[in-house]
Amino acid sequence: MLRRMAFLALAAAFVLTLAGAPAAAQGSDATTTYTLNMRAGPGTGYATLATLPGGTPLILEARNADASWVLGRTLDGAQRGWLASLYLAFSPGVSAIRLPLSEEIVPGPAPAPAPAPAESAPEAPAAGGGTAATRYQMNVRSGPGTQHSALGQLPAGTPLVLEARNAESSWVLAHTPDGRVRGWLASQYLTFSGVSAAGLPVSAEIVAAGAPAAAPAVEYAGEREIQMLPFNAASVTGINLAAYPVVGRATSRARQIFLAGRALGNNPNVVAKVGDCSSEHWYFLNSFAWGDYNLGSYAHLQPVINHFGESLAYDSEATHNGFNANAVLMSMWANPAVCQVENGESPLACEFRLHRPSVAVIMFGTSDLLVMSPAQFNTFMRQIVEDSIEAGVIPILSTFPGNLGFWQETILYNQIVVRIALDYDIPLINLWLALEALPNHGLEPDGFHLGEPPYGAACMLTDPYLSTGYTTRNLVTMQTLDAVWRGAMQ
Repeated sequence: MLRRMAFLALAAAFVLTLAGAPAAAQGSDATTTYTLNMRAGPGTGYATLATLPGGTPLILEARNADASWVLGRTLDGAQRGWLASLYLAFSPGVSAIRLPLSEEIVPGPAPAPAPAPAESAPEAPAAGGGTAATRYQMNVRSGPGTQHSALGQLPAGTPLVLEARNAESSWVLAHTPDGRVRGWLASQYLTFSGVSAAGLPVSAEIVAAGAPAAAPAVEYAGEREIQMLPFNAASVTGINLAAYPVVGRATSRARQIFLAGRALGNNPNVVAKVGDCSSEHWYFLNSFAWGDYNLGSYAHLQPVINHFGESLAYDSEATHNGFNANAVLMSMWANPAVCQVENGESPLACEFRLHRPSVAVIMFGTSDLLVMSPAQFNTFMRQIVEDSIEAGVIPILSTFPGNLGFWQETILYNQIVVRIALDYDIPLINLWLALEALPNHGLEPDGFHLGEPPYGAACMLTDPYLSTGYTTRNLVTMQTLDAVWRGAMQ
């Protein structure tokens, strides 16, 4: 579920070139990181114009409003169209958000002219079986109209297999690919792919409550369904962010999770990173594993660095440019080269399976606050915590630096993070508070990217490096890992 919302919520306005990302070809602006569809418009609902292999160099021209899609062309100019930013490696100095805005729809190749019919006739309706996705949370009804009873609700982004339409094409009859939900939905709130409502056969069927859909022709792994949780802002607005310690502590719940993880075979020497670009960047913890660090007055952290060792520099499948709390739960954003996408494995589950960590440092919010409601952010963050606990991985939540242009939202979404940590009795890093005393709140001049240290010295825990966002984050993260390791894992 939530396929469409997951895509829109990626907020690739935060896509920046990352050190360690695949290098783009010389003279190009970006390269594809996987086999990637090039589409006529900025979304999966538009026609596929070409399929580009991984490593294809591109010249970029423009972006859509949230920079989640970019308009580009191959170096030879033979192919031109829209590509998902998430699956591109940008050249140094190039980012999606800096491209000009465009709403262009790229025409596909002109079809071969059809022979003129002997007699004009209306176009025959297409057979059922086209696809669509819900744009918002929608009621599924027994018949084509709001006067018919609601059989249930589908979240935004739910994929659908289309069967038929009413006479006006204002409603369509459809079922979810797994066959569990079937009924009528209002056409205006759907995104169609490969077919329009008018191309479907007409039906007047009234669907009985609980009636199953016809079995799909192929097995569908699909996206998981995550039920939106009720959210009351009053439950968090009284939280004073400045009242919570910067360094997280071990909790009794963390100890229980660790012991359960040991029984599952998790590795006590492995920590996982879960988050967006600021967690994927090699600035975050990697240099501790590479031996390129200076502990300064924090020499007591050496044992915990030794304990987690090379895992501090593991490439995590649960981090990516533009990831948010929704995307990390959806198999559509998992790396098909190593994840079991066909089985519905999410990036988070993939990381836990591959590296078997005992603890995970989790930070989302910077992009989420631009594209998710507080209720959605609360729901997805809680799901990440529950998935971690189920896997026997201690979730360490972190408040996030925020966005100077959306400071009230920054406060609210960080209050949600704190509330979740309290409710689950899990460790909390209050990075927001740690950065408050730093210049520009520890952010780059753009007001939302974590501040980078001079010369890339992110693990030099001395002045002047500790006046930057990444170095401060590395310090408080290692201090929290030390507290959790000593208090819950020994």
